[in-house]
Amino acid sequence: MTKLSIIIPIYNVEDFLPQCLDSVIDQTYHNLEIILVDDGSPDSCPKICDDYALKDERITVIHKENGGLSDARNAGIKIATGDFIAFIDSDDFVAVDFCEKLLETLLENTADVAECDFLAFENDRDLEKFSTDTKEKIEVFETEAALELLMKEYFKQTVWNKLYRREVLGDFEFPVGKINEDEFWTYKVFGNAKKIVKIPDVLYFYRQQEGSIMAQQYSIKRLDGLTALQERIDYMKENFPNLENLAIKIFSFGSLWHYQKIDKHSKIDQEMVYRKKIVACVKAYNKRSIFKPWKIKEVFWYQFFITAPNLCAKFRNFISVGI
Repeated sequence: MTKLSIIIPIYNVEDFLPQCLDSVIDQTYHNLEIILVDDGSPDSCPKICDDYALKDERITVIHKENGGLSDARNAGIKIATGDFIAFIDSDDFVAVDFCEKLLETLLENTADVAECDFLAFENDRDLEKFSTDTKEKIEVFETEAALELLMKEYFKQTVWNKLYRREVLGDFEFPVGKINEDEFWTYKVFGNAKKIVKIPDVLYFYRQQEGSIMAQQYSIKRLDGLTALQERIDYMKENFPNLENLAIKIFSFGSLWHYQKIDKHSKIDQEMVYRKKIVACVKAYNKRSIFKPWKIKEVFWYQFFITAPNLCAKFRNFISVGI
């Protein structure tokens, strides 16, 4: 029977961890290897992990010094022995048939990655609104088409609403010390996959917390996301040249978005060091040939940005474009 490895990085989530673990233990698909990576959590999470391991022999616990989400996921991948791998964040939970439906769909379509839909929630009232009714069909895509849809965010950059065939992970590691870690990793895995399948079922429940990095006020650390987008351009140029132009456009407008955010919180870049770097990186792609598939308004905003970045950012913020 096919084995699935479920990797759960854990840090400071004692209030939510039992719900997460119960949802995994109660899966309708039973041949699971459940890897709990205690990333030096200072609360009662280490004990909760050990207690659950005593109750279920499928659970393996790693206790390690705190190294961040990427480091914890990497540690789990290193010891995983399953034919397929899934990642679940420890403050979230999954539907009882999360593993069964993803694996069944993946095998039926001889795919390498399967993605399900998810519900973002803040409280139980949000969950009460949830409906399982769907009339949408399963969709199957070849590599390049899936990569294009990933960049257009039809597929999600998130790693946790997916099941992966072990081989497509290759030697890719999550970047330690970065936020937006999924954006450095997911496109490479898609590029390694021959076929990707998307199912409409909501099988993953993503908890939105006020204290999360993405919920906090903008900080320079968010520029990690731009680094990921720029690295993706080089990857597409080398491996999927038809997608290089799209990667450049997404990076350029992502850069403009970050510039706008910094402009609204200018104290974090008083010497304009980061904003100057952003504009310089975008200007490097300013060649007439890249604009052929672009819309006129996209060319306009690009040229406005690289010519008068401060004015462009202030104007877009004033009219609430891109924020």
